[in-house]
Amino acid sequence: MAKGSWSATAASAEIVPANEHRDSLLIQKTNATTVALGIGEAAEAGKGVQLTNAGDAAVIRGWQAREAVYAIGNGGTGVYQEGDVVVSPGPVAGA
Repeated sequence: MAKGSWSATAASAEIVPANEHRDSLLIQKTNATTVALGIGEAAEAGKGVQLTNAGDAAVIRGWQAREAVYAIGNGGTGVYQEGDVVVSPGPVAGA
């Protein structure tokens, strides 16, 4: 299973390459810059899947997980992990 990090810019750019053997892909943001994702096509600001807050994540499954993923959002950063991964928030301090 491949994993890595990515950075978005002001122009749509590939952040995860296509992989014909991938069945599931998790993409998670690590900062608070809004990022738009394009799955199998160029990302467009304000359209498609939007990751806004640090920790926001998208899980892509099936044939769409095999497509390249593109992002746009100047300064947005994140990580990705192939495989069936689920992210959930942990306990809140003081709760």
